[in-house]
Amino acid sequence: MAALLAFGGLGAGLVHAQTSTGRLHLTTSPLPISLKAKPGEAVETELRVRNSGTKTEKLKIGLMKFSAFGEEGKPKLEDRGEGDEYFDWVKFSKSEFEAAPNEWQSIKMSIALPKTAAFGYYYAVTFSRANDNTAEGDLETAIRGGSATLVLLEADVPGAKREVAIDEFRVEKRSYEFLPARFSIKLRNTGSIHTAPTGTIFINRGSSQVGTVSVNGTKGNILPASTRNFASEWTDGFPAYRAKEADGKAVLKEDGQPVYELAWDLGQLKRLRFGKYTATLVMVYDDGTRDVPLEATVSFWVIPWRMIFAAIAIPLVPALAVYLLMRRRLKRQLHKGKGQRDRL
Repeated sequence: MAALLAFGGLGAGLVHAQTSTGRLHLTTSPLPISLKAKPGEAVETELRVRNSGTKTEKLKIGLMKFSAFGEEGKPKLEDRGEGDEYFDWVKFSKSEFEAAPNEWQSIKMSIALPKTAAFGYYYAVTFSRANDNTAEGDLETAIRGGSATLVLLEADVPGAKREVAIDEFRVEKRSYEFLPARFSIKLRNTGSIHTAPTGTIFINRGSSQVGTVSVNGTKGNILPASTRNFASEWTDGFPAYRAKEADGKAVLKEDGQPVYELAWDLGQLKRLRFGKYTATLVMVYDDGTRDVPLEATVSFWVIPWRMIFAAIAIPLVPALAVYLLMRRRLKRQLHKGKGQRDRL
């Protein structure tokens, strides 16, 4: 039995969850947790959960595993399966506890690695109501009725392979009228250990660097034998499309996507973008001994055609008006002169 957790849990942040009937609100932190130990050693970490509701709740802790779902960094939670002895390595300081409203509760999680442990193990620690009348290990209830903290454990052994490849680096469009220019980066973990590569996109116009964009600044992990997409935007331009807000909140379309509007900040006039630009992606990951760089390049154009048209039209229209006026006067004068000659 498997299900998709409702948050991009391979990154960093907080998790909020709510039941559809009991209005259980939980916040867990940190997210995720990365641990490393040698086979035969034990490692310990602290889990924190807060009841964000208005009444005291009795919570229980569950243990699951997770893998990568799709390419957007979302984890797929699964029950313990046959051969998953690494579940037996885990112990918690308490399995059930009272959680008063708005108070953080701390639970110690300890993992005793056997000497046979190797490479990566991926746990999902779930928090849900202790009095749920569901079968032990009911994954759907655990997700719907609580929240989860992801724990990535590396068993540090010789022979671990840390390797990342760039599958794709592309720009959303080859030509833009105005920024932002949106980039898509697909990375593949071809190693045996999870890794969190980070990088920068350097934007050049000719030989001049005009901007930089961060990639995976939150240090989201890529699990072994999986790919993950990262998205970045270059927004430093004049004018540029910005997400529209009303009363401090983003305005959304019917499909839930944000509404964008063109922002004319005259203070950014010097950042008018025009011409061909080259974006160079530099990603870096740790292979266990050193930082390994990866590079890819893509080009695109920014052509603010409406501004170009206006720049041409503004001086041209008065000149055309003067020309037409002079031509009309000349025709009148010629017509008047012809009439006088005819009368003679």
